[in-house]
Amino acid sequence: MSQPANQTPLRLLPAPRPDTVELLHRTFGDVLIPLETLRARYFRNLNIDTFRKALGERIALPVTQLDPSRKGEEFVEIHHLAAYVEARAYQADELLAREQQPEQE
Repeated sequence: MSQPANQTPLRLLPAPRPDTVELLHRTFGDVLIPLETLRARYFRNLNIDTFRKALGERIALPVTQLDPSRKGEEFVEIHHLAAYVEARAYQADELLAREQQPEQE
């Protein structure tokens, strides 16, 4: 099945574990998390402008808008956040494993 020429291909991370999604849902209470709520909870070291800039650069989270107007509120979908959290945890595990390997002479 081919996709239309004007459609961007999906770039999904591996599906997050259901436990991670459930814990995030308990924390935020919804499937869509407002950007400001997410920033205040997990990225409080960044102000809102720095956070918005980082979303397009070093923080790989897609932003969703239900109302496409300029003033429409922006959200991060809970599955994307769960996959991002798990990917960052995996990277931290890999880094720790490399640091703990005995040096080969």
